[in-house]
Amino acid sequence: PVSPVTLTNSGTANLIISSITSSGDFGFTTTCPISTPPLVALANCVINITFTPLTVAALTGSITIASNAPGSPHIIALSGTGVAVAVPGVTLSAAAFVFGNQPINTSSGVQSIAVINSGLATLLISGITKTGSASFTRTAPASPSPDCTTSVAPGGTCYISVVFTPTALGAATAQINIASNAASSPNFITLTGTGISAAIPAISVASSIAFGDQIIATTGTQTLNIVNPGTATLNVSSISVGGTDASSFAASGTCASVAVGATCAITITFTPTTVGAKSAQITSASNAQGQPTSTVTLTGKGILAQRAIVDLSVTAIGYGNAIFGGATAGQVVTLKNTGGLTLGIQNLFTAGDFVVSSSCGSSLASGTSCVINVLFGPLAIGGRTGELVLVSNAQGSPHRVLLSGTGCRWFSQATSRFFLTSCSG
Repeated sequence: PVSPVTLTNSGTANLIISSITSSGDFGFTTTCPISTPPLVALANCVINITFTPLTVAALTGSITIASNAPGSPHIIALSGTGVAVAVPGVTLSAAAFVFGNQPINTSSGVQSIAVINSGLATLLISGITKTGSASFTRTAPASPSPDCTTSVAPGGTCYISVVFTPTALGAATAQINIASNAASSPNFITLTGTGISAAIPAISVASSIAFGDQIIATTGTQTLNIVNPGTATLNVSSISVGGTDASSFAASGTCASVAVGATCAITITFTPTTVGAKSAQITSASNAQGQPTSTVTLTGKGILAQRAIVDLSVTAIGYGNAIFGGATAGQVVTLKNTGGLTLGIQNLFTAGDFVVSSSCGSSLASGTSCVINVLFGPLAIGGRTGELVLVSNAQGSPHRVLLSGTGCRWFSQATSRFFLTSCSG
């Protein structure tokens, strides 16, 4: 606003004004002559005083008039209050969207930047445009919200949200321009990101595992390493053993998740129960790109131990009752050499009231068997015990079979025509 003040030369001589000055946030324009020409008697001029506050506060100042008039300088005291002007303002929560590396043909997460109306009047957005790479796409924010559209109340906030979906390798850039009625318009936001090769999981395993010779009924162990040479986590959903001799092999351990560049170990065991070549396959199912299943061939051979091993078909024989002086029918004991070397039979005999006959001879080849026949011929009445003893070159020699039976006798009472049996002394 302008406040005019009229200055009049009320004297009878010429008024010479040497200067007019202002102080504070006040200014002026004037029609009054400075120095020359003089302001003649009864003439007047105008000083137009202006107030331009630079702060929101009560302010004071003055206009000072220096002249040849008595009482110079003459001062006009001034006062006014600075108040805020209701204009919109734009403040951005960040100056740039920085997406970093993003696999090509995949979308990043949503990033949002807040547009804050820091002024005292409604911010009117006339346009939000993007220039640069098409890999950046503006999207409506789910949270935070609302989306920036046409207007924002004083102190309010709206959001500009963007996703990055590169279609080619390398750096991508763009710029968002915000046009509004704010003095700072247009406001700019930069966008940067880099397209990289898509992250994919991969699997690398040995094509086969060979156990070689393994003594039957014993266990050999090897390790199957599952390696992820890919660029994303490898998820292994199952590991199973199948094939002709699957029962001879087993897998243990879990590799549910294998990080990029990491190795996970699975323990594979081979326990043959019979002699001969064995084979199976271990199959893993995973999310490996282009290789959902991986198969490893397992081989091994069951062999006999490299020593003679005695395998007797029984460990004890009970004959029941037998007549003193006679003999029972023979009971058969089968001797088998389940080892890998020849069994040397050094002695085969019985102790007690028992008799042995055998087809075994002095040696028994690996994997073969022979028959031992044991008879019970009691030499006394009552319970009789003994044993079959095998002395050989096998570990655990001598090997024994426990034998038992009862000796009985015939007798006849004087009044009886029949023979009776007595098995106690």
